[in-house]
Amino acid sequence: MKHIPAVAFAVGCAWAAVASANDGQLDLTFGNGGVALAGITNTSNTLNGGPVLQADGKILVCNGITDNGASGADFFVARFSADGVPDDSFSFDGTTTIDFDGGTGGSAGGDICSAIAVQADGKIVVVGVTSTATSDGSDFAVARLNPDGTLDSSFGAGTGKAVIPIDLTPTGATDSATSLAIQADGKIVIAGTAVTATGSNVALVRLSADGSRDSAFNLTGKVNFSFGASTTFDETDNAFAIVIDSANRILVSGTASYTGPDGVINQFAVARVRPNGQLDADFHASGRVAVPFDPGNGLSNAASYGLTIQRDGKIVLVGAANSSTSTTANNDVALARLLADGSLDASFGIGGRTLVPFDLEPNGADLGIAVAEQSNGKLVIVGAALNAAVTLGAAVRLDSDGTPDSSFGVLGKLTYDFGFGASMDQQLIRNLVLQGTQIVVSGIGYVPGGIDMYVARLSVDQIFADGFD
Repeated sequence: MKHIPAVAFAVGCAWAAVASANDGQLDLTFGNGGVALAGITNTSNTLNGGPVLQADGKILVCNGITDNGASGADFFVARFSADGVPDDSFSFDGTTTIDFDGGTGGSAGGDICSAIAVQADGKIVVVGVTSTATSDGSDFAVARLNPDGTLDSSFGAGTGKAVIPIDLTPTGATDSATSLAIQADGKIVIAGTAVTATGSNVALVRLSADGSRDSAFNLTGKVNFSFGASTTFDETDNAFAIVIDSANRILVSGTASYTGPDGVINQFAVARVRPNGQLDADFHASGRVAVPFDPGNGLSNAASYGLTIQRDGKIVLVGAANSSTSTTANNDVALARLLADGSLDASFGIGGRTLVPFDLEPNGADLGIAVAEQSNGKLVIVGAALNAAVTLGAAVRLDSDGTPDSSFGVLGKLTYDFGFGASMDQQLIRNLVLQGTQIVVSGIGYVPGGIDMYVARLSVDQIFADGFD
């Protein structure tokens, strides 16, 4: 499950919009007033997968449904038309569920989808976690759907599903798949976190097109490693994002944490893995890079959630970092940009790093979760900004050098309230995808009676006139 660790801050899940009248308002031609809901009240309070676009422009998202009758908590997948209408050609009502645990998970376990991708042939791959109430932990889970939402019998030995244990401890552990990428040859790469006896490692799995483990990848189809932030102390590493570069190398990013003599250190981290499953020694010598955000007290407190590779090969990480040296944290949207060899890009921000504060309240907690590059090299980041008890959806646009783009919102920033009508008005934008010259975002929001999953589209008539790709 793709939870936001406490290193960044604890936030709820609901939407709030205070968008500039000039730029970035909701596209009222999309869904219902710019927003489309999946139509349930019991989705999981986790980072959902998607939005992703099919070749025909339809939009897919996934998460978990916490109570699906006898089968308990299951994967939940929804598909919308390009304009935000539930697509009834997808499993009759625009939604489908996938059960891995047979209903044995109960309140202590179950199935939750955290990432989704579309293959070149239109089939849909979803990954996440499955667990049971009596098991020692949880395992990676993956399924493939036909374009109509039915399970693909050519995948997973006829079932359309596969469960992959990592199990780095003797009794099993809580292992969770968080992200997904599909190679040009159709092989499926899954990234996540695997618990060890002393912390947790990054775990990667590569599957052949039929869902079997690919023996050309580290012989077993699986590999795990630490981000290597410390050579002295045990690490707790969490992987949240994955991309495949033009050389078919795998980049996986997340957060590296350890406790040193002066306190807990949390850093952005990224690793590059060769197609054979081995860490790439041409990337920062060890194949791994940890990026601290030290506000001046020697203690980095930063967490990375999103990753993209720019067209020029530079690597952008996004998340949150504490900018305060006092005992009161002040988390800001944080980015780091690396060159293709893993070194920090000195042309970006200050020494390769930049912070973007919203600070809607004193020491307000702000967070970036996902990042995408426009065709003109500008970067769009989405996430959240905390304002008292309300968590607002947030968006930032940066010029290619890391400075806020003044043509976007107010000083490069926007916040959003989507008004779902629940008493808990706390929401954030969890992901984004570029749709032609527009931007589609997704997340979960509190609605009367529970929590639903949504997609929304931002108008680009003015803000994105210089071109989304």
